Amino acid sequence: MKRKILLLVILIFALIFSGCQSNKTRIAEGAGIGGAVGALAGGIIGYQSGHGVEGALIGGAVGAGSGAVVGSQINKPEQNAQTPNNSQLSVEKIVELTKQGISSDEIINKIKNTNSKYSLTSEDVDYLRKQGVSQRVIETMQGI
Repeated sequence: MKRKILLLVILIFALIFSGCQSNKTRIAEGAGIGGAVGALAGGIIGYQSGHGVEGALIGGAVGAGSGAVVGSQINKPEQNAQTPNNSQLSVEKIVELTKQGISSDEIINKIKNTNSKYSLTSEDVDYLRKQGVSQRVIETMQGI
């Protein structure tokens, strides 16, 4: 019975502290890990004195609180940095569109509509110019 109560308490902690993806810190992860480690340590220490369940409950609560505090100080990496933009127009695609005779206005609209971002080097700019890409398109790519 005591094990079932302990399992239920840990499950409740996990549900309470499960965070949403929009959270920019690791509060939920810290609380979950801290709660689990605290419950385990508290259960072991409490078992030595004949109060395993109480020790697990107290350890879990203290661990979850401490873990949440620590997790709040750790930022998650930006989701956009991890998820590549699949509709991103490559430099090669810009050159291809130019060679197909697509107007600069249409290319610029495609860049904006796909939210394409570029970090062009001077070599990239020279390459684009040699391939006939208009200055307006290049400036749009540079964010000018």
